[in-house]
Amino acid sequence: MKKIVIILALVLTSTMAFAQDAPPAAAPVADAPASKFTASVDVVLPYLWRGFLLNSTKKVAFQPYASYAFTDKLTVGVWGSTNLTTDSTPNNLSYNEFDWYVSYQVSPIVKLMVSDYYYDYPTARHSYFDYQKTNQALDLSVLLNFSSKGVPLDFQWNTLVAGGDYKSNGKRNFSTYSELGYTLSAKSIGVDFRPFVGAVINGSGAGEAYYLTDGFKFTNVGLNVAKSIKISSSYSIPVFVRYTYNENGNYNTSGDLKKNFISGGMTFKVF
Repeated sequence: MKKIVIILALVLTSTMAFAQDAPPAAAPVADAPASKFTASVDVVLPYLWRGFLLNSTKKVAFQPYASYAFTDKLTVGVWGSTNLTTDSTPNNLSYNEFDWYVSYQVSPIVKLMVSDYYYDYPTARHSYFDYQKTNQALDLSVLLNFSSKGVPLDFQWNTLVAGGDYKSNGKRNFSTYSELGYTLSAKSIGVDFRPFVGAVINGSGAGEAYYLTDGFKFTNVGLNVAKSIKISSSYSIPVFVRYTYNENGNYNTSGDLKKNFISGGMTFKVF
């Protein structure tokens, strides 16, 4: 884990040293039309989602995804994650996830999105279309991004409206996660710093509902550092290093409850 972080940190710092010496890019003759279809693969260690550890801290997660823009407002996409293992030992399980989403850009600031989350591992395998199970949920999100107004502030509100999100009394919890972020760009070195604060708003009790939290919990607080590494004139690899604090905590492969995590990863664009 430490080696991964050190390597990513060295990549970031080494490219910073040469950023100011790079010649300015030539002005394009004409803007190329934006592609309606995009596809990429993320490689991350470990896989944290909203501050929750969804993949062993010792296993790399491979996360392919693709999207298609039907219009400049309507986009559909699919996303997956796998750690390429069949291990079924406690705290070191194989983990596979398949999600889909539909998003609609209401305005330059407001986006609405519906996402379906489905994960599969040896102790939780059910029919994909059975929304009464615990390992699938439908999430309704409102996403705000004020960058078009010159303010690098983003906000999201996500509420689970279907799937395995029940209280111990059998009633739906409508578990909600919210996050606020602010991106600071150091343009001279090409690095973005994004401090963020995310929390589960209405956990129904420890071990209950989707997030398994008791009441309000800051589950995703930290700092993301990102940079795009230029490989050629037409191809770059975005990399990131992130610190995350989860008040609720995550169990590591040794069975210890941990609240502080360092993660890192990179993105390989396919289309």
